[in-house]
Amino acid sequence: MPQELTVAGEQLSSALDRYAQVCRITRDACINGGQLNNNPDLVRSLEKEASDISSYFQRLGDARGAVQMARSTIPQIIPACALPTEILTHIFQLVLPDCLVQRGYFGEISKIKYPMYPDALAHVCSSWRQVAINSPSIWTHIDIALDHPLNRGLFSRAKAYVARAGQLPLEIHISDPGSEREKNHSNAQDSVLGPSHEWEDLHEFKILAFNAVPIKTLQVDLSVSGRYREIYYSVLEYFFARCKPGLLTKYIARTNSAWIDSPFIEPAETPHSQDSELLAVPTHHLGKLWLRISSVRLNCFCPHWESKLYHGLVELYIDQGVPEMSESQLVNILRSSTQLRVLHFNIPLDEISEDENFDPIYLEDLQELSLMIRDDGQEESTSRILQRITSGSKPLQMSLVDTPGEVDDFCSRANVTRLYVWCPGTISSILVQCRRLEILVLNGRDSEFRDLNSILYEASDEGATSTRQTTLSHATQIHTLYLLWHSQLVFEQIQAAVKKYSIQKLLIYYAKLSYETDEGRMVSDNTRNIRAKLSTITACPTIEYYPSDFPERYTENEPNDPDGWIRKSVRS
Repeated sequence: MPQELTVAGEQLSSALDRYAQVCRITRDACINGGQLNNNPDLVRSLEKEASDISSYFQRLGDARGAVQMARSTIPQIIPACALPTEILTHIFQLVLPDCLVQRGYFGEISKIKYPMYPDALAHVCSSWRQVAINSPSIWTHIDIALDHPLNRGLFSRAKAYVARAGQLPLEIHISDPGSEREKNHSNAQDSVLGPSHEWEDLHEFKILAFNAVPIKTLQVDLSVSGRYREIYYSVLEYFFARCKPGLLTKYIARTNSAWIDSPFIEPAETPHSQDSELLAVPTHHLGKLWLRISSVRLNCFCPHWESKLYHGLVELYIDQGVPEMSESQLVNILRSSTQLRVLHFNIPLDEISEDENFDPIYLEDLQELSLMIRDDGQEESTSRILQRITSGSKPLQMSLVDTPGEVDDFCSRANVTRLYVWCPGTISSILVQCRRLEILVLNGRDSEFRDLNSILYEASDEGATSTRQTTLSHATQIHTLYLLWHSQLVFEQIQAAVKKYSIQKLLIYYAKLSYETDEGRMVSDNTRNIRAKLSTITACPTIEYYPSDFPERYTENEPNDPDGWIRKSVRS
């Protein structure tokens, strides 16, 4: 098309030149007089051309408009080096990696990979280098890898980053991916090295040039081999002591070894517990640091449960590996953080209060509640926590292990729109309280019950058969239903669930399908046959069947992964 347009333009230009020349010759001949002035054919021809020229102007105007409109629809392409500095800086930020840590199935650190960016941006050309060096916001993430061959380079890199970041708050990320010498030390039966031994070459983490530095995030990721190393506490002392008060908003400490007892960390001046690791950081300084923290994620290195760290939180993640917590301690934390939006509490309570006379704590902004508490005898901890809290009117995403009776009452007070249940018992009464469920996930792995009786029948409906229609009548609707690891599903039960809950999307992972034939009941693991049979359920617009397991890869803070919360619950 571009070639055709060029050829047509050249032909038009040539024709216009010839036409204009003929018009000028005719003009000159008429001006000079002679017999031409008495030629009637010439007069008629001149009148016709004058009229035609007006139409030519109109047609050329239309052509010009078409060309201009076509041009306006094509974005102007300019060299990247010509982009405004603020746009180029924003593009630089989009390519920055979160950190150098590669995570395993449970989110634990598995290895580290030296990141290319943002360093590579400063080596493309001189203009990019100038923009990168003069953009403090792209240098604020600092990585240190203790006891790892890459750390020498990371240490030098970190000091340069701190200088380039200027006065912007830093994100400090300390990792220990686990060294061979530490593993050998931990595995040695009769090591000549004491349990507190530390190698002398682990000092390369002291990157700060001043004693008061703006730090907004302190994150510690550890791969522990048998012990919590002395260097960890030195690192915490160093960065806590140099944090400028009023800026630290997020504290994360996690390890791969939840089975190793993790002590509290406390200021040496005023320890609460006998089993604590003491930090040589003034109590009043730590107290000032805790005031602005709104997000805490811990399964090691916890300040004591009585600490002000747990006041005024918006996000709280407590996972296996922390010291024991009593019900009263959790209640005090919740009462001090009534603005919580995210609460993930995945450990059993150590002591349950005998006091039954209490008012629930109102968490108006709560949007995520995860109580994936394994080894919770009689679901006592889950029941007690649900009794203790009431959420507001905002849509709530909830993840549970089994469904103790208190879930019904909690759901009657909450606006649950997403519900994940591992090892579900009978939950029909719960669904009565959740009138508009966007997503229901039933994980049958390791469960005694792997059919759909849990959502079709009340617990009192004894003797319910696979083909019996439910007698319950309520208006609960479920837009999307996930069925994970149900070893065998009954076709007629799926039909009944779709009809009962007006299910619009059904996703089934790793299950055989049982259905009736003229020769008797068939249990099929043939993917094509299962998909063909499910396609006959026309009341559900979308049905997807996957013969493999639900994808459980690790994801975190990925806005483009709508199933991320399900993966997190599966791994809990």
